Amino acid sequence: MALTETGRRIFDKVGSEQKESDYAVPWWRFNVFISLLAARLGAEKVAVTAQDAVRVELPSSLPRFAAHLEMHRGLILVRAGDRDEGVALARGSLDALPPEKHSLTLRMSMDEIAEPEAAECCMAAPRRRR
Repeated sequence: MALTETGRRIFDKVGSEQKESDYAVPWWRFNVFISLLAARLGAEKVAVTAQDAVRVELPSSLPRFAAHLEMHRGLILVRAGDRDEGVALARGSLDALPPEKHSLTLRMSMDEIAEPEAAECCMAAPRRRR
């Protein structure tokens, strides 16, 4: 998580100011990334802090990102041992969106939450490039 602080400092220099875009990376979206990484690592406090920061600035016109946050909460619950509640929370957030808003990333997140052993490839240590 120490690299998160480096990322924040870099973001302060190069981040996007545009708030409502699927492609820009404003501060709230940076925190969506932090939320996912922290949820995968089991760093619940870091994930919740990032999620709270997102909710302050997330445009209501982008409900898909609110669903991402709920999916991350579901992942935290699954990793903490409450699989049923975590899957239900994630499924509910996905089902609340119209089908055309079910991005590939959201569907992959649902798979990771519903079948964590099938998604262990996402958790593997990265290989060093030579």
